[in-house]
Amino acid sequence: MAQHSSQPHGIDGVFTGTETVLVIEDELVVRQRIAETLQHQRYTILSAPNEVAAVEVIEGHSGLIDLLLTDMVMPIMGGQELAEMYHIAYPDGRALYMSGYPDTSVSDQGVLEPDGSFL
Repeated sequence: MAQHSSQPHGIDGVFTGTETVLVIEDELVVRQRIAETLQHQRYTILSAPNEVAAVEVIEGHSGLIDLLLTDMVMPIMGGQELAEMYHIAYPDGRALYMSGYPDTSVSDQGVLEPDGSFL
């Protein structure tokens, strides 16, 4: 897997709306709504319905993927494991986790490290 390096985002590493975001969410309506919302803010969106498709995007995308926005609970691998694979290719990238489950149940089950960013 090729490793990509990126420059810091905006001022003090803040995203500016010009970055590329990979959205992984199995619920089509949720994935579409997230993509529409972020596109409205000028982000470039890549999306995947599951972790297998996400790995294909991570391995096949030639440009930078600045942010991985991923569901935490998936059948084959969890969001944190997917983020570890993402960080191999994009060591400067950021990961943001989301779930329909409450954040306490996700962290209590060991699915999310205590300092992980959760939406």
